[in-house]
Order: sequence, then C-alpha cells, then structure tokens
Amino acid sequence: MIDKNEIIGLLRKSKKITIDDKFEELYALDRGIIFISEHEYSGNINFKITGKNFVINGSGYIYSAGDPIKNYKERGIILYKNPEETHLVGRSTARIYKIIPDKLSSGSFSYSSEIIENMKEKQHPFFRSTRPWSFQQSIAAVLIGTILAFHINIIYFILSLIAVVLAQGAFNIINGYYDYKSGNDTLTSMTSTRVFIDKIINSKKAINMSLVMLFIAGAIGIYLSYYNPLLIVFISIGTLSGIIYSMPKYGFKRLALGDLSILIIWGPGILLGSYIIQGGIINTSVILISLSIGILTTNILHGNNWRDIKDDSENNVKTVSILLKQKGSEIYYLALLWIPYLLIFMAYVISPMYYPVLAAFITIPIAFRISRYVVENKQKHMNILDAITAKFTLFFAFSSFTAYVIIYYLNGLLTLKL
Repeated sequence: MIDKNEIIGLLRKSKKITIDDKFEELYALDRGIIFISEHEYSGNINFKITGKNFVINGSGYIYSAGDPIKNYKERGIILYKNPEETHLVGRSTARIYKIIPDKLSSGSFSYSSEIIENMKEKQHPFFRSTRPWSFQQSIAAVLIGTILAFHINIIYFILSLIAVVLAQGAFNIINGYYDYKSGNDTLTSMTSTRVFIDKIINSKKAINMSLVMLFIAGAIGIYLSYYNPLLIVFISIGTLSGIIYSMPKYGFKRLALGDLSILIIWGPGILLGSYIIQGGIINTSVILISLSIGILTTNILHGNNWRDIKDDSENNVKTVSILLKQKGSEIYYLALLWIPYLLIFMAYVISPMYYPVLAAFITIPIAFRISRYVVENKQKHMNILDAITAKFTLFFAFSSFTAYVIIYYLNGLLTLKL
C-alpha cells in the first residue's frame, strides 16, 4: 500500500509532468507543483507524472505565479532541479505556473489534503552552496592516496577526509560568490547552485561560514603536520591554488589557468598529501597515479567550461575551452578522459607492485560510452557533462581502491591502526 510519504518521494524523484495530455513540462515542488513555461495555462487541469515504475494521475487548479525574473524563490527551486530550463528566464512570454492539486492517485493511494504541506524539494540552501556533488573527486583522491601507503592510520584517514571536504566546500562557496558578484553567473547561466543568483542564501553568512570551514580544515592540517612536517608542503600547494583560483580579477579561473590549478590541487595536492600522511614515500609510479586522478578531475572542470563558452566569453573570462573553441574542446575532453589509463599502465610497468591499480581498466566501457556522448550527441549531454565526468572519476578511483583493499588485505600486506 502506497502512503503519502512514498508519493512525495516519487514526486521528488520525477521531473516531467504532462498536462491535459498535451504539453510536457519540467517541474519542481513548492507546496504544489511549479514550473516555467511559455504555454498559457489557467483554471482546472488534469495532469500525469510518469516514472520508471509508477504513474501518478491528478487534477488541480493552475495559475500564473508571475515573471521568472521577479519570482526568484520559485525560480531557484525550479532551476536547481531542472537547470536546462534556464533558457526560459528573461523571455517575455515565460511565466512561472503553480498547480494546487485537489486529486492525486497512484495504485492504492488517493489524495489527502495534508500532502500539500509536504510537497517540497529537499534543497538545503547552505549545503547546496558547497556543491556537495563535487566532493566525490576529493573523496576519490583521498581514498587512492591512502590505500597506496599500505599501512593505514584510520584516524589520519578520517581527519584527512574531513579537512579536504571542508576546504573544498568552503572554496566552492567563495568561488560561487565571486562568480555572482563579478557577473560571470547570470540569471540564465547553467551554474550548479544558484544560491546567490536566486537570493536563496545570505551572502555574508555564506562567506562567514566558508571561513569557519577553512579554519577547521586548517586546524586539522596543522595537527596532521605535527606528525609529518612534509605534509605542510602539500597543504600549502592545495590552499594557495584554491585561493588563487577563486580570485575575482586575476585568479587562475579568469586567465585560462583553471585547469592547471585543478590538476595541482587534486593530484600533487590532495592525493599525494593523503599518501604522505600515511607514511608513504613518493616515487614515479605514485606521481603518475596522482596525475591520472588530477587529470580526470580537470576534465570535470573542462566539461563545465566547455558548456559555458558563450557565458564566459561575454564576461571576459578566459578558459582553455574558449581558446580551443568547440572542436578543440572536444579533442581536449577525449584526451583528458583517456590519458589516465595510459598513466596507470605506465605506473604498473615502472613498479609492478602497484598492479591492483589496473582495476581501473574495468571502467573502459563507461569511457567508451561517454566518448560517444561527446562525439555523436554532445548537445543532449552538454548540460550534465561535468556531472557525468565526476561520477566516472569516482568509479575510476573506487575500482582501484577496492582491488587494493581485497588483494593486499587477503595477502596480509594491508594493515590498519588507530
């Protein structure tokens, strides 16, 4: 039997609604169903929401909630869930519409009035401002850096992970704020959070919180450096690169050096730093492995910049994507996608003891699929190419991490301690 909580979950999971069997719209929830459209709606309507294993039928009253530019709260909710609808913002014919359901049914469920209050998207504003989906590449770098050391101190690992995620979240907030203040992010930009553009979060509070996060991350870094002073070098590399990347006028991001900055942060910075704190000794193979993760993370940024070529050009932001243009960006993306496999193989050839890292090769079918997206149907996937690449990076790293854990633990080579 389906209850109201399950219905809410299904409504949050789905994105498409069909109205009066005529028009399909992308929607979000805000004590009702809201969406942006250039079609005209009014009065009582019927609708249907279809998911993978469910169909929700309903009816209700629909009305115009106003201009998307002026209704920033509703606009922010819709566009965070459906960023592909940003092209409608600013069009004179576009309106935000809201449906107040008076009937919902799916299977054994039938409408109850209290469901309206629970029809909300799960979008915590501050958490959203940290771009949590991007944490997976930091987690991947810490996992690989830690496991390469064989002898793992669990406390150091946990503290490293907390510090890296806090620092990345803080820099994400700062970077998002400066993009907003500089005009690089506009109402129609495909920015990943929209918390500043849509006035969902107080800018001053967000910056203050980011500074608190950086302070905690720094305190953890200083504590860990006490046990291995060499770590301060890698902390400095990551911190300085993050600061320079986010600078509003002369930062790496605005001078076509963003890719280099990301490569440094996630390769020599995070991965090698995690390796060092576990007592690892840097060698050529470890450097090659760190570069493979750094390059894949750089490709996430490139996927974002490739999509934003038009917006960045109009705002005097220089990126590698702008310099390479469309065809060059395609070739560059594919190179960054496949070079890590070569680096992993070279690491194995130089030091066969690192053979578990070859488990990353099981992700080759995924790389082929992404390559087809880019070559054959890039327009369809361009809006989410950065997210696709981020997920691929996690699979790439986690496959090697899992192989290390299984092979070395079974052979008694992996030891854990507090």
